[in-house]
Amino acid sequence: MGATTTTERLLSKEFIILNLIFLSASTVTAIFFQFHRYLSFIGVRDDWSGFIIAADALPALVIQPVLGVLLSGRNARKWLFIGILGMIFALLMYGLAHTVPALIAVRLLQGAGFACLVAAMMVLTVNYIPPKKSGMAFGIISTVRLIPYAFVPPIMGIYFFAPRDFTKALIYGAIPLIFSLLSVALIRPYYSEACQTDSGHPFNVKDLYENIKNPSVLVVLLLNLLLYSGYTTVFFFFEGYSRTVGSNNPGMFFTVATVAMMTIRIFGSAMFDRFSKPHITFICMSGLIICYAALPFTSFSSIFYALALFTGLGWGIVMPVLNALMFEVSYPRFRGLNLNLSLVMVQGGFFVGPFLGGLVYGWLGYSMLFYFCAFLSLISAVFTLLIIDSTNKSPKDIDMSSKEKTI
Repeated sequence: MGATTTTERLLSKEFIILNLIFLSASTVTAIFFQFHRYLSFIGVRDDWSGFIIAADALPALVIQPVLGVLLSGRNARKWLFIGILGMIFALLMYGLAHTVPALIAVRLLQGAGFACLVAAMMVLTVNYIPPKKSGMAFGIISTVRLIPYAFVPPIMGIYFFAPRDFTKALIYGAIPLIFSLLSVALIRPYYSEACQTDSGHPFNVKDLYENIKNPSVLVVLLLNLLLYSGYTTVFFFFEGYSRTVGSNNPGMFFTVATVAMMTIRIFGSAMFDRFSKPHITFICMSGLIICYAALPFTSFSSIFYALALFTGLGWGIVMPVLNALMFEVSYPRFRGLNLNLSLVMVQGGFFVGPFLGGLVYGWLGYSMLFYFCAFLSLISAVFTLLIIDSTNKSPKDIDMSSKEKTI
């Protein structure tokens, strides 16, 4: 018999298994910080390496919106299995891919597998999140996403330092995914009409129209796009800027920021549910305006680590809070769909940020680039004002719980 309702208990067996699967997939992603060096080692030209590295993000822009519509509690486990299997197959193929077309094909397969995995995981996970613990839940999920970036790089540097060892590391990375594949069977299928259409079938046009009539959903999607456009712009361009002002270790900025992000999510995620999520979002976006605008002055060492700390705190709080906010403002049966659409906006930010950032930098230089990021946060703060009061009127769990039944 499938699960039929969420309870007030967050750390259910299914929630833990789904996060362990996500941890396995995120660990694989963290291994690829050495990918550029490996591409140079096998003779890939620099003008192709950037596209090859980015290629795995492309499938998500298509797959996640489509699966977001098609997935339900009935079929999500199947797509979770397919996604994990696709990632495993791609990891094993890297050792055989030495030409540009072959590498692009493997990257696309890996990205497609990851997109299927994340889309299905989100649809399943929302069924096991108590409505009053959404902030804590997404704090845990976003922390799980960060954990591998704390321990994988030093392990790679010790045991897989040589570029030729990269494909060996990928084979080791496939091992936890194999266990994840087996653990899918332990996840109970969820047959709740609170999280899918009344018939249990994929959403139709009428359903989608009903969803987008909710203006708060559209605002939160825009906030995700703007937030990650600013985040990725800083991520990809800050090292180049730091070198121009004589910083010997620009990576320390992101080390401090990442530690701050993880710390606030581990110890503060429970607090996210005690305050208004739109207010938290507004405060964080306003704080990021100041942090981004101050980045051109990081040549002064006295504010370098302070900026890293406060920027990391802003990112660390607002990223999971935006997911929790989407959970709150969505009708219960659209939560999985809208969280997947949020992930599409994240992927969009990973394209829009570097693309527009590159244009701004090329025309106006680094200082205006960071002011551009501050402007994106200003727009975000203004749009957040539109939903400050909306969560008091949000769909929450209205009249859906009465429809839940055992199938």
